[in-house]
Amino acid sequence: MTLIHPLQNTLTSRDGSLVFAIVKNSILSFKYQSSNQWEFVGKWTDDFDKAQDIKKNVTKEQQRQISENDTKNKKLKSNKGDSIIKTEAKIPAPGIGAPPIYSYIRNLQLTPDESKLIACADSDKSVLIFTVDRASKTNVLKLSKRFSFPKRPNAISIAEDAATVIVADKFGDVYSIDMNSSPEDKFTQEPILGHVSMLTDVCMVKDSEDHQLIITSDRDEHIRISYYPQCYIVDKWLFGHKHFVSSICCDKDHVLLSAGGDNEIFAWDWKTGENLSTFDYSDLIKPYLNDQHLAPSRFQNEENDIIEFCVSKIAKINNLPFVAFFVEATKCIIILEISGKEKGKLSLKQIIDLPYNIISLSAQNDEFQITLDNQKSPQVQSSFAKFIQYNSNDDKFVINDEKSNLFDEVITKSLQEDSNLNAEEDDIYPLYNIASLRKHGEHYS
Repeated sequence: MTLIHPLQNTLTSRDGSLVFAIVKNSILSFKYQSSNQWEFVGKWTDDFDKAQDIKKNVTKEQQRQISENDTKNKKLKSNKGDSIIKTEAKIPAPGIGAPPIYSYIRNLQLTPDESKLIACADSDKSVLIFTVDRASKTNVLKLSKRFSFPKRPNAISIAEDAATVIVADKFGDVYSIDMNSSPEDKFTQEPILGHVSMLTDVCMVKDSEDHQLIITSDRDEHIRISYYPQCYIVDKWLFGHKHFVSSICCDKDHVLLSAGGDNEIFAWDWKTGENLSTFDYSDLIKPYLNDQHLAPSRFQNEENDIIEFCVSKIAKINNLPFVAFFVEATKCIIILEISGKEKGKLSLKQIIDLPYNIISLSAQNDEFQITLDNQKSPQVQSSFAKFIQYNSNDDKFVINDEKSNLFDEVITKSLQEDSNLNAEEDDIYPLYNIASLRKHGEHYS
């Protein structure tokens, strides 16, 4: 059955009037009016041709080798001794059984003045810089620059000058790029800092003495705090996680929140390095676990009952003392309250059940935005996303059903005839990738 591909991520502007959503290799733009009206205002699709890029590189290397052989008076010959003249480069093709390649777009982030949108593209391991034109009726996004990297960017943050993007890649290196500079044909930049493991998240902060620092997390349970731009100066490490760290976010008063493969959410004072508190959510999540949380067969016991779960994302609302997180492949969002009396103390605020597994979580103002894996929607496909808002009168979070339902309608109306954004069930991009970060015995041998 053909269906609209689930939304892989969303990002909302500060005033809530713009919502960007990732579907496959496209970024969609929507305008939201206070009268609960949605308008589809454009789509940008990553049409980068990886095969042509490979061909270009192969051709370049081939010409280099031919030139080198000519210099050495060497010629390529066949088995019969005939000279071989290479006219066209052959593009390497994946072998039989090779896994499919998906052109993910990741890590949407707006600059402080919201004039630019930053994203990462897997197709050519690049950081994309878009100009945001709010007045446009056809497409509010215009790609202005594309910075390619040697390894895939995994996380991004923006420095205080609002012109520098901090890029953390999957091989453990961190780079800084000036959005006002021109992309290089050949990547020559040196990393500003590095880990010895895949980086999972990055965050820029400032201390009370006005020093900028970079906080980075990795697959090896580490959280590192480094001075910026003198990133060779390590301020401290935060040790306490026993498994990978998948997500970090910051609050006021130097509070850092982190989560990943452990059963706890950690609260830190990143200035002093103190672990302020931990919140064990394992009992809360047990009713929501399913067969997707069984450990891989090669790490199972005879009873086949080893369960593994992890936090996919943790997000903090800026002006309220609440942080939300979700466990990958589950149907609930857990909201915690950060104590105003005891610094960093975490307590359960609320659990909100959803109709389908959560794919992504983001936060803006007094609202959490989530996207759902709605492949199994009965009859008419719905519940692409939910907007969860804080009601100060009742002191609780509620799903804004009207806003969410109208968003479903504009998604269906805008995308149902778009063959690029429709998919058969077997062609859905993999939506659950965080659990694969967990290390087992084979990684320590």
